[in-house]
Amino acid sequence: MSQVGGKAFDFKLFLKVMAYAKPYRSLFIFSVILTVVLGALGTARPILIRSVIDDAILQVNAPELVRLMILLVGLLVAEALGQFGFMYAANWLGQSIIKDIRIELYDRLQTFKLGFYDRTPIGQLVTRVVSDIETISQIFSQGILVIFGDLFRIAVMLGAMFFFFNPVLVLVSLSVIPILFIATRWFQRGIKGAFQQVRTEVSNLNTFVQEHLSGMAIVQAFGREQQEMDKFMKINDRHRQANIKSIFYYALFFPIIEVLSAMSIGLAVWYGGMNAATGGSVTIGELTAIIIFIGMLFRPLRQLADRFNTLQMGMVASERVLKLLNNHEDIEANGMKIIQDLQGEISFQNVHFSYNKDEPILRDVSFEVAKGETVAIVGATGAGKSTIISALMGFYPYSEGSITIDGVELKDIDVHALRQQVALVLQDVFLFSDSVRSNVVLGDQHITDEQLLKAAETIGIAEFIDELPGGLDYNVQERGGVLSAGQRQLLAFLRAYITQPKVLILDEATSSIDSHTEELIQRALMALTKDRTSVIIAHRLSTIQHADRIIVLDKGQIVEVGSHQVLLEKEGAYFNLYEKQFASEA
Repeated sequence: MSQVGGKAFDFKLFLKVMAYAKPYRSLFIFSVILTVVLGALGTARPILIRSVIDDAILQVNAPELVRLMILLVGLLVAEALGQFGFMYAANWLGQSIIKDIRIELYDRLQTFKLGFYDRTPIGQLVTRVVSDIETISQIFSQGILVIFGDLFRIAVMLGAMFFFFNPVLVLVSLSVIPILFIATRWFQRGIKGAFQQVRTEVSNLNTFVQEHLSGMAIVQAFGREQQEMDKFMKINDRHRQANIKSIFYYALFFPIIEVLSAMSIGLAVWYGGMNAATGGSVTIGELTAIIIFIGMLFRPLRQLADRFNTLQMGMVASERVLKLLNNHEDIEANGMKIIQDLQGEISFQNVHFSYNKDEPILRDVSFEVAKGETVAIVGATGAGKSTIISALMGFYPYSEGSITIDGVELKDIDVHALRQQVALVLQDVFLFSDSVRSNVVLGDQHITDEQLLKAAETIGIAEFIDELPGGLDYNVQERGGVLSAGQRQLLAFLRAYITQPKVLILDEATSSIDSHTEELIQRALMALTKDRTSVIIAHRLSTIQHADRIIVLDKGQIVEVGSHQVLLEKEGAYFNLYEKQFASEA
């Protein structure tokens, strides 16, 4: 989990966040001007009330009273309109900024290597993209602008109190301010650690819930409901304890503020009353205005600590989000060479690969795939078959050797442009919660329904689509949950075929289908692989007997290469795999 540094306020981090306000500079300045105006309007109110009491009520001057009341009402209306304008502008600014940050963050997440997602919980990333960024908006809507407004209002009120009223009365009334300052600093430092813990536990909670709801079938199948519930209760309790810790600081700080405010008013009444009783210069209107000023002064002082807490929460969230945005180590490496017309000639030369250091997966792998050739890769589980696909697609960097496509080193190729000419079908087909059409075309507006239905007819799944309620408009739900594994793979085949790729890669795409679906896929494979470079990985050896060549992997090394018939005649590793599979099926 990321943590914010030990400083109570990271000014460098704050400047980085403020940089996102530059496109909205005019709105930001408008909000600042409104805070200044509101500070001035708020300060004028007690001064007017003093005049109402001393110059109108006590002097029994009705016309003056009417005039002052009209001014006071006008002042309140102007203040209300100003408050509305400020709140709307500040929140609009905050939402606009987090929209930009969220777009930038999501765009950055799409550039990270798959290895980053292997070691980072998805729930944690969801927290960063959603709730952490939402918290950042409060820096502008409830944080920096409001803090500036409160500080300005406090400064103006203090200046007005010393300028318009008895300075000794003001000093006596505000003699508790140093205690308030000490209490505020203690609160600010204590609540910072509490908020860090709260954000961490929110992330942990999101991660647990996301992961376990996705794996609910496993939990129920193995009867692990109670054990997982116990884990959830522990995480939920840590979340509760973190929030209680922050509540403790609030529960202690706000009563201290109320006591200090009451003490300030009491000191004002004591000194002002004694002064007035002994014939001093303090008037009833002045004492009333001072009491109002104290209430107005302590309100922003009390809220100021809360505003700083809001700012701190925003800074904690900002640190986490900016850590992702500034993460350049996990960005997927990408070359500059764009292959415009991919031919599909693939070459592996002495390739070594490992996900973790000192744990080699591929060892000195060398083979070539000619244009239009169909090559199958088989082997036991863990032999390294899928790793070859990961290396070929550029998902993970290979440590040694050379991988070339059309004679160009893979590391020098723009992999994003390359993948637009390559179709990949995985065993675990991922479908989005959307229509069949959307899952097949993946946002390509140029593909028509007529093309989709014709492609479905070609690969033999038109009947399957026609039987779905709504046909192409049928919503497959999250991850295609309402479809069988075989049906999901048929849609994956259609998704691959409709793009008319130059290179087709099937990664164990036929290992979990029934015999009827296997027949459909066998026919589809013939159409898919015709005049197209194809690399097929499968456990079902019956699906790759038509391949031009079959590569047999064992413990990350190539042990045999040849056609189906040739390898059977060798009676080696492939023959053993074939015999075991068909013996078990029999």
